[in-house]
This record gives sequence, structure tokens and C-alpha cells, in this order.
Amino acid sequence: MADNEALVLFSGGLDSSAVAILMLERFERLHLLTYNYGYGQIFQNWSRKGVNGLVDVYGRQRFVHTIASCKELFQHILMRSIVRDYKKYQSKFIWCLACKLSMHASNIIYCLEHGMDTAADGSSGETDYYVEQMSLSVDRLRSFYREFGIDFETPVYDMGSREKKFDLLAEKGVKSTGIAVRDRNPGTQPICVTGNFIYFGSTFLGKHPHYDEEAVKAFLEEKTDVARRYINERLKRHQAASA
Repeated sequence: MADNEALVLFSGGLDSSAVAILMLERFERLHLLTYNYGYGQIFQNWSRKGVNGLVDVYGRQRFVHTIASCKELFQHILMRSIVRDYKKYQSKFIWCLACKLSMHASNIIYCLEHGMDTAADGSSGETDYYVEQMSLSVDRLRSFYREFGIDFETPVYDMGSREKKFDLLAEKGVKSTGIAVRDRNPGTQPICVTGNFIYFGSTFLGKHPHYDEEAVKAFLEEKTDVARRYINERLKRHQAASA
């Protein structure tokens, strides 16, 4: 196992930066993973602003930052069946939840290939009206990680207001950038054009969506099975190449 190292799904925004700070209290080195799922996501390099803010305080030796693609996984999980899936679930949530699942499945692969057993992200109960941040979704992801012997943590889920997270950054001397637009800080993290369209009413008008929990649960059950098969096949190839 990697000695005292952990993975953080890292956008460079407020939540993932706060998570990194909290994880550094327990781990000597963090692998910060920023993903591009390949369909309307732009400005991945903005995540480096958040990395640099952490490096300025904690030192570069405590971080490995990787911008990676999870496009192939996203294609397996959603794009190959998107018409059927939309007819079945009758909701745009399938896009955002498939995106999040493709990132977390990629995290699992990374952890297994690098000998790590802990991963974390910036999921927040304050924004649990987003389908990927619903407690149901977070709990299902935690169970999925556990199948592979990995602990999945959400250190800021119950932290409360964004002000508390800003206070944490300020206390540690980590600079935050960008401007506040409701529950977002543009300029600090990659932008998902499609996601912004789906969540436009929520982000800019305060009209939050409501999703059927049974539909969300069914989608996650179906798609974690797709991700599981992909991960196992990827691990087989990795093991064969290492033999």
C-alpha cells in the first residue's frame, strides 16, 4: 500500500480545496485528480489555481496533481445507451450522475493501481438538491468503493455553510479565487457547459430540482454494474501487462 497517501477528487473549487486541507491533517501526501469526461467540459487547467494555492502553504512535495480523461468510462456508462436511458428514466439527471460515476470509477482504478485505500471528494449536504450530492447517491458511491477495499470519505458533507469553508481556507492561509455566484465560484474550477445548462435554474434562479429517489437508486444500481465490469476488465489488463 502507498504509505500515508490518499486520493482527492479535485476541481480546484471551494469544497474540494477544503477537503484537501482536512485530509492533509491525516495524510502526508495527496493525489489530486481532476477529470475531463469529454462532452462539453472546458477550462480543466483552472484546477491548477487551487493546487497552487495549496502548494504555497503546504509545499509541492505533498501533492500529485493529475488532469485525466474519464471519457471512455462515461461512454460506457451513458453515451452508448443515452436514448434508451432517457426514455427509461425521463430525467436529465442521468447526465450528471453518469458523469460523477465515471469520475469515481476512475478514482477506484487509480487507487488500486497506486496502492491507496482512501479517497475523498467535496460532496456537500448544503447542495444536496443536485442529484450527485443527494445522500442516496453519496451512500451508494461509498458502498461501491467498499467493494474494492477503498474507504470513500466526504469530509465537508455536514460542514454547513460555505462561509465555514472559506473560514477554513483563510485560517490555513490558502488563497481562494473567483467570484461567488449563488453556490458556485466561477474561475476556480473546470466548467461543464452541459451541467450548467441542466442546473441553470438552480444555480442562477434558486429553483432547485427534485428527483425521484427510486429512479435515482435504479439508475445507480444499473450503472454501477456497468462501471464494475469496466473496472474489473481494466484491472485484468493491468495485471496481464505487469506479469
